[in-house]
Amino acid sequence: MGRIALVDALRGFALLGLPLTNLAYMADFNNGYAANSESVIDSLLTAFIDVVAQGRFRTLFSILFGFSMCLYLDKYGPLIFARKAQARLYALGVIGLVHGFLIWPGDILFNYALSGLLLIYVIKTDSKTLLKLSLCAVTLPILLLVYLAMAFPEPSVQERISSFGSENPWLGLLSFLKQNAANYLDMLMLLPFLTLWYTFGLMLIGVLVYRAHWFQGNALSSSLSVVVLIPLALIGSALTRWYLFQEHRIVFEVLNWLFAIPFCLALISLAIHFSTTVERYSGLLVASGQYSLSLYLLQSVIGVAIFHIILQNLQLDLRQIHFLAIFGGLTVLQLSLVWSLAHWKIMGPAEKLFTNLQGWFHKRVVK
Repeated sequence: MGRIALVDALRGFALLGLPLTNLAYMADFNNGYAANSESVIDSLLTAFIDVVAQGRFRTLFSILFGFSMCLYLDKYGPLIFARKAQARLYALGVIGLVHGFLIWPGDILFNYALSGLLLIYVIKTDSKTLLKLSLCAVTLPILLLVYLAMAFPEPSVQERISSFGSENPWLGLLSFLKQNAANYLDMLMLLPFLTLWYTFGLMLIGVLVYRAHWFQGNALSSSLSVVVLIPLALIGSALTRWYLFQEHRIVFEVLNWLFAIPFCLALISLAIHFSTTVERYSGLLVASGQYSLSLYLLQSVIGVAIFHIILQNLQLDLRQIHFLAIFGGLTVLQLSLVWSLAHWKIMGPAEKLFTNLQGWFHKRVVK
C-alpha cells in the first residue's frame, strides 16, 4: 500500500497547527504562555487554544506516525522492514538532535525516532496485547507526573534571559546556544520517564487504527464522534482547566493530553467519513503532509528569528492575539512555500537531507 492522500492531509493539518501552541514556548520556553491581559478577547482566545488545540496536533501526528509505520511494513514486507525502518528512524533522530540543540529545544523528532524504534519490535504483536501496552504507555507516565506535580509545589515562573541581547553578536549567539542546550537536555531527561512512553502509546493507537481498517471504511461512526468523543474531550479539558489551571497548571496540561486522544480519534473518523470532500479541497494540506519535515524545521527557524532576534526585548509582553496574528502569517508563508515546491515538483530541503541520511545509515550502520 502506498501513500494515502487523506493521511497526508491529516498530517499536514497537524503540522500546520503545531505553531498555534508552540509559538508561546518559542518566545518563552521555560513558561510558555502569553502575557496577562485584561482583554476579554485575549482571555477567551487563551482558553480556546488550551481546550481545543493544546496537545491535539501533536497527538494526531503521533497516531498517524504509528499508522504510517504499518504502511511502511506493508510496502517492504516483514523481511526487510526492520532494516529500512531503523535507517529511517536513525536519520530522523540525528536531525532531531541537531534541531533540538541548535534551534528549538522543544524538538519532537528525536522522541519520535526513539518511540519508533520501540514500535519496530512490537508492531507484529497481536492487537489485544498492543491495546494493553498502549493503555499502560499512555496513562502510567501521566499518572506518575500528576502525582509528582500534586505532591511537590510547582516551580515558580522563571525569568527569561534575552538570548541575543549582548552587544557582541557572537556572545549573544553563544548564550543562545548554551541556553538551548540546557533546555534540550532537560527535555531529554524527561524522555525515559514520560514523553517517550506517551508517544510510543500514541503510535500503538495508530497501529490499532490501521489494523481496524479505519481508512477502508471501518472508522468510528460520525454520531459517536460528534455526540460522544468530541464533547467528552472538550468538556473534560474545560473542566480540568477551570479547576486546575491557576494552582496546578502542569497537572492540567498533562491531563489535557489524555483528552486529546478521543478528540483526535473523532477527527480522524470524521475525515474518513467525508474523505471525498476532504481530498477534493485539501490539495495544499496533502502537499503540506508530504513536506512536513521541512515545514516543521522552518517553523522553528522562523520562530527563533521572530522572538529571539526581531522581538528579543518584546516577546514577554506579547498577548495571545499577537501570537495568533504571527500564527496566521506563518501559516500563509508555509502554504505559499508548499504550493511553490509542489508546483515545481521540488523535493523539500529537509526531505532531501533525510533521504540522504537514511541511505547512509542503511548502507553503513544497519545490519
